[in-house]
Amino acid sequence: MNADDDLGNALRGWSDSLSRLGAPAASWLRRGRPDEEITAVLGADVPAAVRAWFSWCDGVDDADGQTIGDCWVIPGYWPVALDETKADLSVELPYAHWVPLLRDGGIDLYVAAWNAPGEEPVVVSLLVPGHPVVEFNSVAELVAVTNACFDRGVYAVDDDGLLDLVDDAGYDALYEEITGLPAT
Repeated sequence: MNADDDLGNALRGWSDSLSRLGAPAASWLRRGRPDEEITAVLGADVPAAVRAWFSWCDGVDDADGQTIGDCWVIPGYWPVALDETKADLSVELPYAHWVPLLRDGGIDLYVAAWNAPGEEPVVVSLLVPGHPVVEFNSVAELVAVTNACFDRGVYAVDDDGLLDLVDDAGYDALYEEITGLPAT
């Protein structure tokens, strides 16, 4: 098995965790898009990890009575649809290329960013406009942290039915363990 297969399996594990927990987003995740559609929107040089992301999930479907929280695949964020990746998001990054992966109801984003074809993208958080931070060294690392949060009960569905971070210290410990970076 190669790294692309591993990432695809890990992304499917993310979906399985959402279903297992009864997170509302599990039933509204859109199926991923075929490679030719991803290429048509993002170009032939888009990194394999970004292809794997959009092959896994193409955002969330809208439904009557749905709230923003019903769409969360991590607390506070939902996956960006492929067609939304070219929206004018007014983002300035010190990278030649970037694609949004997750967004919140405001201007906060997580983006895959890279400089040259064939380069593994990092995941940059844009939680404060103008202050991009490399949060994960790869898309696979983002997925690994997320899946570990599900597996160890750091993320759970709260009493209101929303996906929530229920163990801040647990998140910080997992983040540091997997990324090797200090928790922010």
